[in-house]
Amino acid sequence: MEITLQESCQLSTVATLFHLPTYVLFAANPFLSTHVKAQQAIQVPGYTAKSVILDEEMTDAALASAYKLPLRLVHLLYNTSFFPAGAELALPQRVTHSVTSFRQHYDYATCLQDIGALYQLFPFLRMRTVYKTVLGKPVTELQIGKGKKKIHVNASFHGNEWITSLALMRFVNEYLLAVTHDKKLFGYPASKLYRDITLSIVPMVNPDGVDLVIHGSKAAYDYEELVHFLNEGSPDFKGWKANITGVDLNKQYPAKWEYEQLRKPKLPGPRDFPGLSPLTEPESIGMYDLVGTEDFHSVVALHTQGEEIYWSFEEKEPPFAEELVIQMEYLSGYKAVKELDNYAGFKDWFIGFYQRPGFTIELGKGQNPLPLEQVDTIYNKLCTILMVVLTSDSI
Repeated sequence: MEITLQESCQLSTVATLFHLPTYVLFAANPFLSTHVKAQQAIQVPGYTAKSVILDEEMTDAALASAYKLPLRLVHLLYNTSFFPAGAELALPQRVTHSVTSFRQHYDYATCLQDIGALYQLFPFLRMRTVYKTVLGKPVTELQIGKGKKKIHVNASFHGNEWITSLALMRFVNEYLLAVTHDKKLFGYPASKLYRDITLSIVPMVNPDGVDLVIHGSKAAYDYEELVHFLNEGSPDFKGWKANITGVDLNKQYPAKWEYEQLRKPKLPGPRDFPGLSPLTEPESIGMYDLVGTEDFHSVVALHTQGEEIYWSFEEKEPPFAEELVIQMEYLSGYKAVKELDNYAGFKDWFIGFYQRPGFTIELGKGQNPLPLEQVDTIYNKLCTILMVVLTSDSI
């Protein structure tokens, strides 16, 4: 929420009146000094404006009492002791609940809507476009925190695994709420996570594929004829994992890619085609470049399904990765899987190239796309696993 102070005051005073940590206000307003001048607009995270029209005239004290606002805050916002009947005010209302979508099919438009809502409510959230898809959709990276430790989490490499984006965005929302209101995030101080970690999130790696699964061939636009052909004429795209040109984005990385080339489909299709060479698609190239630029200490890729955690690649991961996955397994009930006859994936390449811990989390059980009825269980398990990574002293 943006407010304009009618009187000058210390930034710490604003933080106290809004029950916010001072560092959160600084993060949302990087131009501010410790002293806020009169008539200066500032962003207040975790609050939204509630429009109120007064039915009767009120004093400043009566207004403060009626709407449970500190009298000092009323003075800072309005600099008057009297409010006439009919006055229209935008009063600050604290938001303590999640605002992201949670129980609906999670397409690209919904994801963008949620990103916008979070950015408006928590303006210290950083966001940028890191690449565009085949269809030209901008793919957003979100960043939370300012720590030296860099951790990356992504979702929806595969189109029919969109429920991973739904769950991940809810986690982002809960994290931002905990930071803003100085609470614990699943038992751990969010303020410490914010100080220690820079968390990078790409909530939807493959939005073209997601929209195709959810909305059908019309979502392919100029590629509609192609996707019908690749799907053998079927109007049912629920089994589609690939991007819009039929390349499996999680088989595009230079980590024994030639193994997948030999045994997987030789032509584009709904799933498993690794491309004619590694890194041919804008989505896989975009993720490759992001990692190369940011130099992450660990990555987590969210997939469905199987309730398994893949954590090794040719034993190039550091020794402590096994300790982490044992903890994940114990807390989540998911099965840790070391040996896997599957190559060229994002986490395979990350482990092999950087020799740092990378994890593929197969959320939920059943047939993709998983039903929304599983979202609560999926979310709870996801939070348990992510907190192991975020709170690790080893990474």
